[in-house]
Amino acid sequence: MNISCNVILDLIPLVKDGVASDDSTKIVKKHIKSCEKCKSEFETFEIINPSQSTIKDKKIIFAMKRSIFVTQLIILISGGVLGIALSSSIGMFYNFIIMPIIGGVSVIAFKKKWYMAPLAIFILSFLYQAIIEIVTGSFEWFFLYDGLYYSVIYTVLVLLGIVIAKLLQFTFKKEM
Repeated sequence: MNISCNVILDLIPLVKDGVASDDSTKIVKKHIKSCEKCKSEFETFEIINPSQSTIKDKKIIFAMKRSIFVTQLIILISGGVLGIALSSSIGMFYNFIIMPIIGGVSVIAFKKKWYMAPLAIFILSFLYQAIIEIVTGSFEWFFLYDGLYYSVIYTVLVLLGIVIAKLLQFTFKKEM
């Protein structure tokens, strides 16, 4: 069986990478015994170490995961700050949309540490309400209950988003 040099040149990278079939490898090795042009190409072709490419792939995947995580974290933080900032204005009813979305995104972003989002929202909203009371000069100890009230409501809304996201994960994993 006579195979052209073009076919052999196409197979050489596969043989060098170790992904060619046994038959292809035999064909290439048989051909380079009789063809000096293909033999020199085979010898000059750079050998790629599979472990080096795996390391590069792992680094690329890690960088992509880190980038996605940072983006999700920015979305969570900006959503939380926006929602908490709206708590003392007429726009506070947007929190019925914002806070469950924060909960859902936290399930995706934090995976097993999803509980960090409701905790962070509770603390941030409570501190925000306390700081507002101190800054406006109308601080009284019983006003801390107002901050507690808002904090509990926002935490429950975030937990609602988490429950919805967990149910969706459960549902779609069942179908796959």
